[in-house]
Amino acid sequence: MSSIVAIIGAGASGLVAAITAARKGAKVHVYEKNKKIGKKILATGNGRCNVTNLHVELSNFHGSNPSFVNPSLSRFSTSTCRAFFSELGIELVEGQRGRLYPRSLQSSSIVELLVYECKRLHVEFFLEQEVEKITNANGKFSLHVEGKTLHVNKVLVATGGLAMPTLGASDSGYMFAKSFGHSMVPTHPSLVQIECKEDLKPISGVKVEGSIEVYEDGQIKTSASGDILFTNYGISGSAILEISRVVSHALLYKRALHVKIDLLPEYSKEQLKNLLKKRLTHSNGKSVALWLDGFINSKLANFIEKSLHVKSADALNNKELTKLVYALKNMTLHVSDTKGFKTAEVTAGGVNTNYINSQTMESKLQSGLYFSGEVVDIDADCGGYNLHWAWASGMSAGHNIGQ
Repeated sequence: MSSIVAIIGAGASGLVAAITAARKGAKVHVYEKNKKIGKKILATGNGRCNVTNLHVELSNFHGSNPSFVNPSLSRFSTSTCRAFFSELGIELVEGQRGRLYPRSLQSSSIVELLVYECKRLHVEFFLEQEVEKITNANGKFSLHVEGKTLHVNKVLVATGGLAMPTLGASDSGYMFAKSFGHSMVPTHPSLVQIECKEDLKPISGVKVEGSIEVYEDGQIKTSASGDILFTNYGISGSAILEISRVVSHALLYKRALHVKIDLLPEYSKEQLKNLLKKRLTHSNGKSVALWLDGFINSKLANFIEKSLHVKSADALNNKELTKLVYALKNMTLHVSDTKGFKTAEVTAGGVNTNYINSQTMESKLQSGLYFSGEVVDIDADCGGYNLHWAWASGMSAGHNIGQ
């Protein structure tokens, strides 16, 4: 008789694990508390699903022990990922920065074809069935589900993390892990927008291609370049998501944080000052804001003008020009918080990897118990890397729960 394995969570990691285990002959039951399968997959990549990236490297992954990902990445590289999805009928195409998407540019394609393969392999789904508790006695697991007790041989916890609670995220996976003696690495949001103390309403909606540096207690901690979007609450955009993990982690420990934004990274300070001097020949009595209009966004021009002591461009002497250059290349904002798990794309922290076998994803504390995906203390950069970890760790776990 085939062994029954239970997968808790019908997300990216759980679905790949289900397919992998079923292909090895296991009888697979997938329990999902939501009505729909793969809700978070459907939301990724603005509905296009950034499946993976051409350039998957160890440096893209984070946690207390990032090298934990190595065995899974060795087994499931970008080329393996492409082949896996191609076999399902999904062709991947390249976007910016090596990002790979389904050719349909629809995340629904990914979910539909993963689910089709599961059902072809006789994987059974139990939707709107929330696992409340897991126990083990005499080598058998008992799942307590909606007032019923179900017995299975192995269990994979693929419940995800705390990010995006509107899509069903919860701490259930952490609770299951703790019940078997696993410790947690403190969780915090990553790939998340940042709130600032300054009033940025006057420039809300302005987007620039800039660069940003993060300072913690006066020391630079990280930097990034790309889209920076000013909002009512603070800052967003690709560059902000990239630095947000460092910011969020520092906030856990109440560190003082500020950022410096270079609004015009294509110019050195000297080049910018010389250009502004040339523009002064056409100032013609204009206000500083109007004089800057056409060079930078008009909202930004008004915002920058308020940081100067002069309002007329004609009054900009060498000292004031130096201050203007500094304001444009060192816009300083003080961080108050992030937007939290409500809008974060991923959870940093989670089940401590010291007590999980990196080759098999099996618990070192309880035989037959496995973890994969976001629930463990691994997160990654923006660009398809978090989904790649979900697929890769799901495949590692699936190989072993299917044996």
